[in-house]
Amino acid sequence: MEGDYANSKLKQSREGDMEAEVGCSRRAIDSSNIGFQLLKKCGWKEGTGLGASEQGRLEPIETRAKNNKRGLGADRKNKKPKVQKDPPNSEVNAPKKLTKKAKLATKRLKKLQEEEKRLQEKEFEREFFRMFWPDNV
Repeated sequence: MEGDYANSKLKQSREGDMEAEVGCSRRAIDSSNIGFQLLKKCGWKEGTGLGASEQGRLEPIETRAKNNKRGLGADRKNKKPKVQKDPPNSEVNAPKKLTKKAKLATKRLKKLQEEEKRLQEKEFEREFFRMFWPDNV
């Protein structure tokens, strides 16, 4: 049995070499193929499709090498030109410039909020440890 398997593998590799030379990827599944044999054991008849009413594909799906990272079934990217809704010089799109005092005030406010959050987390941590700390220590 192992000899048959080895012979079939050798035969498949030789056929693969021939296929690579010819450049053909479409061919019928060989009867020595393991998948073919499993299907036969399960009651499949050659020339019929898979499925309850034998409506499935009659031939295997053709395979191709995929050399990009776009994903299966992805088409080429269609680069669409970006359309501006408003002209760039309009007053609607002009960013509001903050004064130096306003920038400093927002920066200080952010720092105060971060410090407050850090203190709250620290207090929570202390309470958590107190809750589970043994009383006899």
